[in-house]
Amino acid sequence: MDHEIIINRELLIKPLQHITNIITNHSILPIINNILIEFLENGMIIFKSTNLEIEIISIINNKFNKKKYSITIQGKKFYNICYSLPKNKDIKILFNKNQAIISSQKCLFTITTFPIYNFPKINFFKHDIEFNITHKLIKTFINSTYFSIANNDVRKYLNGLLLKIKNNILNIVSTDGHRLSIYTTYISNTKIINNYAIIVPRKSIFELSKLIKNTDELINIKINNNNICFIFNNLKFTSKLIKNEFPNYLKIIPKTFDKTININRIFLKNALYRISILVNNNTKGVTLSFKNYKLKIFSININNETAEEILTIDKHNNKIKCDIDISINISYLIDVINVLDGDIIKISFINNISSIRIEDNSDKNKFYLIMPMKI
Repeated sequence: MDHEIIINRELLIKPLQHITNIITNHSILPIINNILIEFLENGMIIFKSTNLEIEIISIINNKFNKKKYSITIQGKKFYNICYSLPKNKDIKILFNKNQAIISSQKCLFTITTFPIYNFPKINFFKHDIEFNITHKLIKTFINSTYFSIANNDVRKYLNGLLLKIKNNILNIVSTDGHRLSIYTTYISNTKIINNYAIIVPRKSIFELSKLIKNTDELINIKINNNNICFIFNNLKFTSKLIKNEFPNYLKIIPKTFDKTININRIFLKNALYRISILVNNNTKGVTLSFKNYKLKIFSININNETAEEILTIDKHNNKIKCDIDISINISYLIDVINVLDGDIIKISFINNISSIRIEDNSDKNKFYLIMPMKI
């Protein structure tokens, strides 16, 4: 049975872009290079894609759609064709047997369609907990923690972002074993959520970040033992979870730090970027030498090339009981400084073998630990 729809290009492009983000065209399972399109009698069109770990659904309304019809079609190819068509013009799509005939103005394409029965889906029948938070908050906690998620570590629990809720306090935690990032916020929820923890895969967090806006619009989040689902803006983003137990990160956080400095974030950031030019590319090691209210940053590479810069530490509001040299991965330190916003940041330490703690004096919701290294 033939099925024809007419749709404005601009109405079609954005949902197609959203759902084709997770398609790679290099999958060992050809069906997931496709997208599922469902045309409903009420005028709704449902677009669905999956990479078996993530499922994205986008819904639009089209007044020209009056029949129920479902097909799958190569996602990237279909998106690229529609994107190439003239802007702000209608696109006519005729589904005929195993083909889709796509036309607009003087352009005409014919591509193959496929049946829907092999198309995989992530089943999400019932949620254990549910809450709402804003786009802006999700964007903030992703940006604040994503960089320290491990990438393809054999310890699978490190390859994701921990969401831990206790008495409606939400802790977002990531670690790759060498550094730790924590963002804390409160969920305004009518029902108390207590002692619930999940791990969302790194790839899912990355793909979700592409869809999040910097607005106060609410996102509905549903979670069960297997999946997490984000619902917003006619989009539904579902991800499988990492089924491992996250390590007890509280155990590695020292209870007290007896040495603390407050330092200008921009001055430190610029100095680190300059020093990084000659850093050892294998170890990324740099030495921070604190002495007499001065911070000397020093690096040497395998060619015996050196870089050094000295920054002044304000004597007020600083607590340094002794001189100390700490070696650290400069990239880790730069990653943290890049997600802090305040003019002044606080760096706390115990000795040269214990982790250092970095905080933003203007934002108490996040802090970071970095383990020292031997150079």
